[in-house]
Amino acid sequence: MQARTPQGATAVLGQRSGSLACRQFRYLIIQPMIDIVIADDHKLFAQGLANLLNTDPDLQVTAIFNDGRSLLDHLQSQPTQVALIDLNMPFFNGEKTLQRMKEQGICCKKIVITMYADERLLKSCLALGIDAYLLKNTELDVVIDTIKAVVAGTYVLDQRASGQRIEDPTFKDDFLNVHKLSKREVEIVKLVAKGLTSAEIADTLFLSILTVDTHRRNIHQKLKVKNTAELIQLALKQDLYLQ
Repeated sequence: MQARTPQGATAVLGQRSGSLACRQFRYLIIQPMIDIVIADDHKLFAQGLANLLNTDPDLQVTAIFNDGRSLLDHLQSQPTQVALIDLNMPFFNGEKTLQRMKEQGICCKKIVITMYADERLLKSCLALGIDAYLLKNTELDVVIDTIKAVVAGTYVLDQRASGQRIEDPTFKDDFLNVHKLSKREVEIVKLVAKGLTSAEIADTLFLSILTVDTHRRNIHQKLKVKNTAELIQLALKQDLYLQ
């Protein structure tokens, strides 16, 4: 015979050995399922990952979001144990989302799951307090084991980005290209996005116009954009104006 305790544990009614008259409740504490949310703008991947994780009896994916802002809104009102976060997302990419989580004191385990085996991205995410960094081609059992180890506090994060990035030669990777920019180049992109001319940028950053123009040419080459309009469009898409 079973009963439910007020705390949610399962109570099993049993008998003491040697006495039929004297009965007691013995409580078996059932470990709660690990609550998981996923943030990834690739809807098919996110739903497929959720379905696979839900096959494990210890895991439960409760929500899927396709951008960082929606994830943040959810976490502010709904405490969650684990968040699986992609890096390349609209409306707050993964790094910006992690930064906002840190600033707002949102307490949950943060696991980045991405296609980028990139040392710079890993170091940036480590500084923002992630608990694990996985590639999207990781085996399912490794993902599951990582989630459980992170929650148990036994996971040791490898501070090197191992593995190979998932390549698509037909895809111009704006997200990764942005991370090739220097800090000075990011500053200039932000000022260009605000509508400043090269002369105004030079005055703002105490540089010569020639130096600013050289930076702008290098930026165009790194980001593979043809003109200022494309540059501004990419800056808005990749949240550079927020960085």
